[in-house]
Amino acid sequence: MEDGMVVERTSGTPQGGVISPVLANLFLRYVFDDYMVKEFPAIPWARYADDGITHYVSLKKAEYLLEKLQERCTMYGLELNLEKTKIVHCKDDDRGSGHENRSFDFLGYTFRPRKAKNKYGGHFTSFLPAISE
Repeated sequence: MEDGMVVERTSGTPQGGVISPVLANLFLRYVFDDYMVKEFPAIPWARYADDGITHYVSLKKAEYLLEKLQERCTMYGLELNLEKTKIVHCKDDDRGSGHENRSFDFLGYTFRPRKAKNKYGGHFTSFLPAISE
């Protein structure tokens, strides 16, 4: 533990252990990746270790997918961290206002609406990444 106390492990692998990321990726390949391909083939997604992103067309579909992913994780003894799991509206000039969450961090980048310049020199709002704080 952080305070130096030793506690016997009864399940799982140690945080930072050499085998931990390999086992997690193998497990999540089945629990998440294969599930998304089979059950939601039209929804784009990306996963790196235990962080993932899915894309949706509507809030209703995003809420349905979140519910299904929670059920899937529960079936395999996993939990989504609901403090870190959120539905984000990717606002840009083509998508008006929407859900209250308008940014997210993924792999050291913050994705949010940002000012961009088109090839003609005009400015517009696009949903883009930049290095996170």
